[in-house]
Amino acid sequence: MLPEAKTAQAPVLPDITASDWNYSADPALDAMIAGIRDTYPPHVPAGLDRFRVLLAALGDPQLSLPPVFHVAGTNGKGSTVAFLQAMLEAGGKRVHRFISPHLVRFSERIVVGGHEIDGALLKSLIAEVDAAARGREISFFEFFTALAFLAFARHPADAVLLEVGLGGLLDATNVIENPACAVITRISYDHMRTLGDTLPAIAAQKAGIIKRGCPAVVAPQFDDTVLPVFDARARETGASPLLAGGRDWHVEATAGGFRYTAEGVSVDLPSPALHGAHQILNAGAAITALRHSPFAALANAATLTEAMTRVRWAGRLEHLQSGALATLLPAGWELWVDGAHNDSGAETLRAQIDHWAAADGLPLHLLTAFKARKSPDDFFRRLSGGFASAQVVGFDIDAPMEPSDLLAALLAAEGYDNIGVSESLPQAMRALFFKYPAPARILVTGSLYLVGHALKLNDAAG
Repeated sequence: MLPEAKTAQAPVLPDITASDWNYSADPALDAMIAGIRDTYPPHVPAGLDRFRVLLAALGDPQLSLPPVFHVAGTNGKGSTVAFLQAMLEAGGKRVHRFISPHLVRFSERIVVGGHEIDGALLKSLIAEVDAAARGREISFFEFFTALAFLAFARHPADAVLLEVGLGGLLDATNVIENPACAVITRISYDHMRTLGDTLPAIAAQKAGIIKRGCPAVVAPQFDDTVLPVFDARARETGASPLLAGGRDWHVEATAGGFRYTAEGVSVDLPSPALHGAHQILNAGAAITALRHSPFAALANAATLTEAMTRVRWAGRLEHLQSGALATLLPAGWELWVDGAHNDSGAETLRAQIDHWAAADGLPLHLLTAFKARKSPDDFFRRLSGGFASAQVVGFDIDAPMEPSDLLAALLAAEGYDNIGVSESLPQAMRALFFKYPAPARILVTGSLYLVGHALKLNDAAG
């Protein structure tokens, strides 16, 4: 017998197909963004010269921005941005933010004064940038980076949080010449065809955001070959200072949260609202950046404490407790999503899996998919042995994903048990409830696309 769900009338969730995988609930805006994607397709960073020409045609909005926190790295960029936003807003500051990719709505990428960009403003700016970009070899990312700069330059705010798209040195965001602070999170293997196949080579690309005379903060690294690359770049450019986690600043877990220590200053803070032991490293990087920025006065215990409680970042070890997917859960079940998709993301996730196992022993089931052209064997090898079962989820989006049958075979080769293939997330969940009646925990991971899919479904009838 199937276990009873939380509610008597669980929602009927539609299958999301490629035609439904839109950028916005507004069909006109969705068509505009899709048209920009077709006109200016994604491609790898190609240097800054052509992008500077476009910006000049738009009046160089990048020269009229509030102080910019420029954030690069392989893992932890989004969480570090989220901590910075929470700290600045807890201190009463208005914040612009630019990130990529989005999970559910395209407007997540561009936050103007603390709010996702308004649809009417986005339409107007798309038309303006398109008029300036027509005939130029501009990428989709460059197009919307220019658009974000226009929005930020024309609307008042106190700070800009700017996330690198890919790498750093050649990334379009690197036209910012004098950031308030450059922040580099953990470096790991990702985008190796573009950035290089060694950690020092990848680090050298990320280090490109370190600029002369500007402070730079580096999160603790897990490979000894990485930090020397950043130190060399700081010496070469005259960056001042370069502050490395584990050397110049420190965080350690405490019974009530964590302790941050740097330059003779120590402050005890509550556990962040973001789940995972690794988040105190991201919080530490953000605190250090704040301390060495024009907003140093906000790095006080009261403001930082409030920031730890208000910080939010969707899709990163997020517990879905309400919404359409969550309503499908029988009593005692949990549903978590995490956007990990590379080796260091898997290592961080593995630590959480081991913590769960030690804390309550609740069986854990994997629902996964994986983007093609990445390294699924490295990712899944680090998680092997942590799951009672694994389901490969098929879903139709406009992105190349690993075929379900091949990914299922890879999981088998990596030692996973009870492997299945499902056509949708709701189908996979219901299969688990039928086969495993006892309460358990479900983890959706392996792809930001899959996590975005889960969040969209969860909102669909919520």
